[in-house]
Formats: sequence, C-alpha cells, structure tokens
Amino acid sequence: MKSFFAAILFGVLITLMGCGQGTSGGPGASSPPPNKPMLGQTESTFSLDMLATKLNQGETKTVSVGINRGKNFSEDVSLKLADLPKGVTLDPASALIKHGDTDAKFALKAAGDAALGDFTVRVTGHPTKGADAVAELKISVAKQEPNSAANTTAEAAKAKWDEYTIAMQKQLDQFNARYAELKDRAVKAEGQAKTDLETKLAEAKTKLDAATNKLDEMKSASADRWEKVKEGVANAFDDLKKIFE
Repeated sequence: MKSFFAAILFGVLITLMGCGQGTSGGPGASSPPPNKPMLGQTESTFSLDMLATKLNQGETKTVSVGINRGKNFSEDVSLKLADLPKGVTLDPASALIKHGDTDAKFALKAAGDAALGDFTVRVTGHPTKGADAVAELKISVAKQEPNSAANTTAEAAKAKWDEYTIAMQKQLDQFNARYAELKDRAVKAEGQAKTDLETKLAEAKTKLDAATNKLDEMKSASADRWEKVKEGVANAFDDLKKIFE
C-alpha cells in the first residue's frame, strides 16, 4: 500500500516539476464534472506542460510545450507566448499542437545584450472549442560565459581554413600530375616541339615551386595572417593554372 501511494506522489511531483501554476482549458473547463480525477485531466479538458529553461546571452535553445489531454479532448490547440524578456525572441511566433501531437517546439534566442535575471513567460493554449489554458514558463537569462562566443567563432574559422587548405593541396597534386605528363611529352618530342615543351617545363617548374612554397606557408600561418597568406596562395595558383591552359 505504501509503495502504491509513493508511486502516486512521485507522479504528481513529476507533473509539477518545471512548470508554473496554470489553468486547464477546453470545453469541459467552464463546467468541470463533479468527480475530478486525482491525477490527469478532467474529461474534455487539457493543460500545458513545460520545463524551466536557462539561456546565456547570445544563445539559442529549443523549448518544448507539451499537452496533457483529458478523456474526449482531441482538439487542435494554438500556442502563444507573451511577456518574453527584453532581448529574447521566439521562432516561430506561434505554434499549433494538432490533435494527434503531444507537443510543439519553439526556438528561444537571447541576444548578446538580453536582459539578465529570472522571468515568467505566459503561455496560452487556445483550443478549437472551449476555454483557453494558461501556464507559466520560467526562463533564466545569464551572462554569456567569457570567450565562449569568441571560441566558437575561432573554431569555425579554423575548420573553414583547414577545408580550404585541403582543397588547395588537391589542386597542387593535380598540377604536379600535369607537370609529369608534360615532362613525358618533352622526352618523346623532337625538334622545335621539344624545345617549346622544355621552355614550358622550365616555366612550369618555377611556378610550381612558388605555389608549393605558398601552400606550405599557408599551412603553418597563424590566424592573424590567414587572409594575407590566402591572397598570395590564390595568386600563385592562378599563375600556375595559366601555364597548363
């Protein structure tokens, strides 16, 4: 018997955790039946459920608003959130929990200068028929962790730089292969054709060495020199490309 009541108490606590005081909605909300169940919703009603959310300035998080349906309640419910903290925006501005769905999701985005503190957001669920349900979403906005945004930006820039370096190395490998082909042609050629190919080979070797050196410089460059080094690599590769056109 004790374990039975303990299970009931646990279920009640889970239902209440993370969501503020709210009201039920739906056709049965205006005239609820006399025998209200100990747990769950009364017939033809619904309520909303959500967990408290913590946001850092400059952060975006997904919030899920769930629905608890009583017997015989299968209406669509549209959601609206009001009283958002200053600097916190919502996407989408409203959402719909269809009759077969169990929740709807929003993206909460805190600007870099969003208001700090603990806030209560009013969440209203409007059913196709019957009264609205109201619940509270607790939002805490904190200061952005030092250097977190800067670190994220730096990591993204480094990943992009590595991708560019790999792509340029592939191009250089292709130029080396074309240089080898040109060298084979020069060996087999005779007369003026051989002379012309050897001249082109000498020029190609000079340009190839320059491009290789620039690429090596790019691979070891510090972040503050990336753009300058990148420009030099691009120019060297453009010169090399003209040789093989």
